[in-house]
Amino acid sequence: MQYRLNNGFLMRASFTVLIFVCLCVLMSIATAGNFNTHKRYLYVQPGQNIFSLVKVLYPGQRKQWPSIIKKIVKLNPHAFVAADASRIVVGKRLEIPAIKAKVRRRPKVKKAVVYKGPTAVGYVIKRRGKVFVLSSELKRRNLDIGSEVYVGDRIYSGVKGFVRLSMIDEAKIDLRCNSEMLIEDYQLIRGGNRSVIHLIKGSVKKITGSIGKMAEDIYEMHTPLATVGVRGTEYAIRVLQAHGCDGSVDVNNKGLFVKVKRGFIDVKTAKEERAMAVNETAYLGDKNEKIQTIDVSDGVFDAVKVAEPEKKKSHVMGSAMWLICLLPIIFILRKTTGNADRQPDRQPAKTG
Repeated sequence: MQYRLNNGFLMRASFTVLIFVCLCVLMSIATAGNFNTHKRYLYVQPGQNIFSLVKVLYPGQRKQWPSIIKKIVKLNPHAFVAADASRIVVGKRLEIPAIKAKVRRRPKVKKAVVYKGPTAVGYVIKRRGKVFVLSSELKRRNLDIGSEVYVGDRIYSGVKGFVRLSMIDEAKIDLRCNSEMLIEDYQLIRGGNRSVIHLIKGSVKKITGSIGKMAEDIYEMHTPLATVGVRGTEYAIRVLQAHGCDGSVDVNNKGLFVKVKRGFIDVKTAKEERAMAVNETAYLGDKNEKIQTIDVSDGVFDAVKVAEPEKKKSHVMGSAMWLICLLPIIFILRKTTGNADRQPDRQPAKTG
């Protein structure tokens, strides 16, 4: 009985060992034919290169292959000639790093944004004559009091046109006759205030608002000849406008005239940059010339002031003088008339 039990135990043990050995052999055969990312070491066989090895070891990480190759070369300097990935040494053992594949995250679906249209950056508070706008979509619209203006608008004024704009930063812009102006950018954002305007031609006067008062603000008034940066509050520009209109005079010159009425500005050209103070006027004939300080007469920037008619003071004084001269005559005439009234009527004597 004891012999039969021992034989049964030995048979079961032998069968278990045989199964274990078979499993080991199968696993060794599988790992010999295919590489995977869990294997830590392998020996380079003839005909293999780093690119084929990485392709087999990391099939689902194509975008990571370049970085994986660099990492294998760095971990195994003995297996590469002069650290060159293309010069692998046959028979050397490689340490294979375990690199996790990057999981692609699904992009977040953004909520639908309702388009509310462009935001107005100013509106018209005064208008005279012909004034209209071409939008960034080249759509034309006439401007009237209360009309809004937007970034990208190109504003035109006729020969007798004039428009005053109130901007979102409380700035005031007067675009005078026969002028063209483009609003390139106008933003009132904390830490990012911007005012970028192009005066293509004509005359403009601007009283600056809050944009330009902070150091990080961007304020630029571009013209074909120079750029004006503001450090002050009020200035006037006339550019490429030789013939006067709406009361301004002819200058017979298509250069740039700049006048500071209050505060400070910077005028920058291709040649230089100059700071201008209050009541200073500068002239630039060409973008390659230097800025000149000049004196200008009335009518260059604004309409010529017509002398007001004299008050009637002189007429009053003249009338008073005439009365003084006539008083003696009136007095004499009244006295003479009074004496004549007091004399009795004399009747002729009767003759008998």
